[in-house]
Amino acid sequence: MNTQMNKLEWRDRTIPHRVWIEKNDRLTTRLYMEIIKDVEPEIIHINLNYNQEQIIEAWKGKYIPISDEYNDGILYSQVRGLINIGTGCVIWMVNHIQLSNRCTISVDRLAYLPKMKYTDKKLIGL
Repeated sequence: MNTQMNKLEWRDRTIPHRVWIEKNDRLTTRLYMEIIKDVEPEIIHINLNYNQEQIIEAWKGKYIPISDEYNDGILYSQVRGLINIGTGCVIWMVNHIQLSNRCTISVDRLAYLPKMKYTDKKLIGL
């Protein structure tokens, strides 16, 4: 393990995103996700109060759907679970919008939910 930056394996080959973590300080880590769409890639991140070892151990390499997909052909939206860790979880809010030129942009966000875990199609309070 690199002590500064570590790439996390993304197992879903149909989604060409990159995920990595970087050390902030001795106890915190920043999780990055590069979302690849037709327009410039979007890089989102979140600071987590966990060290790299804890995140690597909790990482499963894929997302778990929490909400149903919404897709009307122009707007796609879904909430997905990325990591159950410690006493909380990291979710990924996915929003893709098809522009009039047929290119798709991503307007996504990562969030940490304290005292919550996810399972398939469900968030659970601890």
